[in-house]
Amino acid sequence: MQSNTFKTFSFAIVMCLVCGFLLTLTAVGLKERQEANQLIDKQKNILRALSLLDETKKVSGKEVESLYKDNVKALFVNSNGELEKQASNKNFPLFLVEKKGKVTSYAIPFEAYGLWSWIKGYIGMEGDGETICGFTVYSHAETPGLGGECEKPWFKNQFKNQKITNQKGDFVSITVVKGKARPDNKNEVDGMSGATITGKGIEKYLKEDLKKYESFAKRLRNG
Repeated sequence: MQSNTFKTFSFAIVMCLVCGFLLTLTAVGLKERQEANQLIDKQKNILRALSLLDETKKVSGKEVESLYKDNVKALFVNSNGELEKQASNKNFPLFLVEKKGKVTSYAIPFEAYGLWSWIKGYIGMEGDGETICGFTVYSHAETPGLGGECEKPWFKNQFKNQKITNQKGDFVSITVVKGKARPDNKNEVDGMSGATITGKGIEKYLKEDLKKYESFAKRLRNG
């Protein structure tokens, strides 16, 4: 009787160990896949902000990785507008595209607080340091149909070809107006109906984030 009890107990322990080991392997594998997918999603958004990847085009993860590797340099920029290779608490991430040694475009991350959540994305700039070439949103928890419109193509696409400088060349960023933007104003975009707080949140924090890179942008504007 004691022998059977011992065998049963031993079998239970072995099964627990085996199951635990298998669960650990599954969790590790799942985590690795999640991290790989997150990296591809990040690269995809950066490429879209740089206008190197059309949002409507379906591409595989490998295609995204290849396009990113062939075109984008992940660097950092300090408050003096100087490029650095290593991250520190005194610099900011910058995703750069160069052709023949000349900057043709760059993208920076932004985080803006809307009505309910942080809105995260990337804004791409042309090599002139003043013209926007793309705008993406990849994370938010705003209300669908209201502030949630910030992720829709109609809202994001209107940033393209707008400018963060006024006619004098001074930095002003972008205004998300309540209603319709003036057609002749390159510093405005249409707001989202019923979502003024979300729009103004994007406007406020986007200006703050762009300001961090202004020394770098000035270098480009001055040639």
